[in-house]
Amino acid sequence: MRHDMSPAAQALTDYMSELSETAYCAGWMDGLEFALWQVVTEGPRQYGCLVITQKQVSELRMLSDICGGWIVFDDRTEETFISLDAWQRLYNDHINNVRCTINNEI
Repeated sequence: MRHDMSPAAQALTDYMSELSETAYCAGWMDGLEFALWQVVTEGPRQYGCLVITQKQVSELRMLSDICGGWIVFDDRTEETFISLDAWQRLYNDHINNVRCTINNEI
């Protein structure tokens, strides 16, 4: 929950939400945490109506490094901070599940 976050994690939450709002007019677009991590790891790209720049990628990376984690949306706890180790496991599981779904559809 937002009130349990450090100021650094709150800054990351706010920035991620700002990007979501710009891209989709939604405070937290479904899958935002995965889409933004993809740009952190793979570089700038189009996200909705927003072309994410290298400057924005660098800002996401810096905020993540400062707080030592990433923000995920949970239906129960809403915006939630998790450690980078936990996030990377969750992200890898997500990517593997997406690949399995795509491979099963082909």
